[in-house]
Amino acid sequence: MNQKLKIRLVRRLCQISVMALLIGAPLYSQNPNNWSPSLTIQGHMPPPTMSRVTGDTWSFAIGDFHLMHPVAFVEVLLSTKEFYFPLFISTLIPLGISLFFGRVFCSWLCPIGFLLELTMKVNSILRKMGLTYEVRIRDFRYAMLTLFLLCGFIFSFPVISVFDPPHILGRELIYFFTHQRLSLSGAGLLAAILFFEIFFTPRAWCRSFCPSGGGLSLLGIRRLWRIKVSPQRCIGCKRCDEACPYGLTPSNLTAHKGFDWAKCDNCGLCRDICPTGAISYSYTLNSHQTAQMR
Repeated sequence: MNQKLKIRLVRRLCQISVMALLIGAPLYSQNPNNWSPSLTIQGHMPPPTMSRVTGDTWSFAIGDFHLMHPVAFVEVLLSTKEFYFPLFISTLIPLGISLFFGRVFCSWLCPIGFLLELTMKVNSILRKMGLTYEVRIRDFRYAMLTLFLLCGFIFSFPVISVFDPPHILGRELIYFFTHQRLSLSGAGLLAAILFFEIFFTPRAWCRSFCPSGGGLSLLGIRRLWRIKVSPQRCIGCKRCDEACPYGLTPSNLTAHKGFDWAKCDNCGLCRDICPTGAISYSYTLNSHQTAQMR
């Protein structure tokens, strides 16, 4: 019987914490409740509220402590053609996490990934009612990443940040709490993604379109922290394969068959559902896994 602490619970706490930060930071720094246009006309401006917590998952700051998404740094570097050392420093922690743990940002921190996990449940209910139609889509993440970075370099404009859903969500929340409005482009794109995932193909954005997720996949393909399967405990039920949101096959690891480490985001769903506890995390790479990565 698998009695390990469920990874999903810890992940949910991380995801909810990130969502709370995205909502709480602009909510705290919005105009005070006693503000009114008449006070402005009379020349009385309310004292501004300055929050030491700013930004979103693209670029985040607590006071003088800054963090930046690795893909965001590359995009800034290419679009500005300048190397700004403080930005590089702010990328080191997220970069180290990606190299060590893989693209855990997508499964542990991304607010859009959190919302799309919830839409998977809605999609499952509608699918049983015959109200969904799944579309098979190829993986365009690396092509979109390359195209957007190239456009950013040519036109000196950060293209990925415009279309990155987690960053869009952060901008929309700031815009909403500051002006009590949402932009048509940002809110429309997020709504379109949610609609498609609910009625058509779940996790389509994450597995086929997300350029920033594609960049993290490339960084984390040789991760040191990964799942392993114990052949002695595995009973071949393949419940781990059914639980994977990306259609991967963790059960193949028992026979040392191919496994797409670039798509695996260490979500832990396969580990949680294993009835015998055969799946666990490990720092050690055995020779078969190392050979598959080359």
